[in-house]
Amino acid sequence: MSDHGGGPVSPARPRATTSLMSRRDFVARLAAVGGGIVFGTNACGTSDGGGDIVSPPGPTGNISGTVSTLDGTPQPKLGTLILMTARGRQTGARTSPDSSGRFSFLDVTPGDYQIRFDAPGLAVVPEPFPHPIRLSVEAGKTTDVPVRVQLGNYNQNLVEIYIGDGFFQLQPNGTENGECSVKVGTNVCWYNVDTEVHTVSGGPWGDSGDLQKSQAYLWPATTAGLFGYQCRYHATSEKALLRVIP
Repeated sequence: MSDHGGGPVSPARPRATTSLMSRRDFVARLAAVGGGIVFGTNACGTSDGGGDIVSPPGPTGNISGTVSTLDGTPQPKLGTLILMTARGRQTGARTSPDSSGRFSFLDVTPGDYQIRFDAPGLAVVPEPFPHPIRLSVEAGKTTDVPVRVQLGNYNQNLVEIYIGDGFFQLQPNGTENGECSVKVGTNVCWYNVDTEVHTVSGGPWGDSGDLQKSQAYLWPATTAGLFGYQCRYHATSEKALLRVIP
């Protein structure tokens, strides 16, 4: 799972061993290292002609931003932005940058959210930028979310499965608690996008141990078969299948 740097670099090949690491440590092998990210909000107020009477904020807020490279160059129509809840579940809202690299989500219920950028084979959000990007939406305000990307295909041999509030989900289009199919040799990265602790328990890897918020577990798929797995803490709601094809 992403941030800043210069031109594309060849991703390092992950060690063929099971390991527990932060998602940053793993993706740092696949993409160049870069800078940080800043979130900001812009409040829009109005007043009537008789004085400084500010209209009450609306019941919803907006999100806007620009997808740009590390040097600030906007990237028109690059990738998809996926809006998720604070605990990782997809809201169903998706959008793409326009011809100037701008994107927006309108009429969003106030609260905490995450945005995932998806452009496989074209660009990634490089370390040390957090990804997915966490943000808050306030009623009557617009939250500005810059999305900095590095062009290049860094995840050719990687699949990401998010762990959230009650689910495992292959990203970006998998079914919650569904089946994921990969070929032998694929690096499978389970990433905790929730605010609670989860595990990845079962299959040839055994158990991931506790995964805190934003931690990941990497398993190079070396054993073919169909493997069921679950979270030790949420076994009744978090169960999924991983099929490894020779």
